[in-house]
This record gives sequence, structure tokens and C-alpha cells, in this order.
Amino acid sequence: MMTCKEVLESLSEFMDEDLKADVVEAMHQHIGVCSDCRAEFDTLTMTIKLYRHYETPQMPASCHDRLVKTLELEKMKKKAGQSSSGSEG
Repeated sequence: MMTCKEVLESLSEFMDEDLKADVVEAMHQHIGVCSDCRAEFDTLTMTIKLYRHYETPQMPASCHDRLVKTLELEKMKKKAGQSSSGSEG
């Protein structure tokens, strides 16, 4: 049987159905008897369901503008554009 550490390390791949059948079976067995790993599995399952169910909220324009200004993204874009156009010439 798998250890808790092995189960937790493989949980993402398990949820993505990206594991071999024998590993999936071992994880099912472990999750069936380990309440801590079962809680992790249930929490991750619910998080994924909620994420898929609800649309991502849109950021208000004023927040977006403040974020861009704070991170100086416009300066970075201009600088990147200048360096890429300068290398072509």
C-alpha cells in the first residue's frame, strides 16, 4: 500500500487521470482507509468542481489600470518592443 507522502505527491496526477492503473488502484485503496488523505482528496475534488462551475470574475478596469501602473507593465511592454525592433534592424 502507498504511504501518505506518496499519495499526496501523486494527487494532482491522480485527479488528472494521468497515472498507471496499478497506481490508481493503490491510491484508491489508501484513500479508502486513510482519513487524512481522504480529506485532502475530497478538498481538492471540491475545489476543482467549484472552479469549473463558477466563471472567473472580471477585474474592474480601475483595478486593472492601478495594477498595470503599480507593476509598471506599460514601461516593460515599451522596453520589450524597443529591444525586439532594435535587434531586427
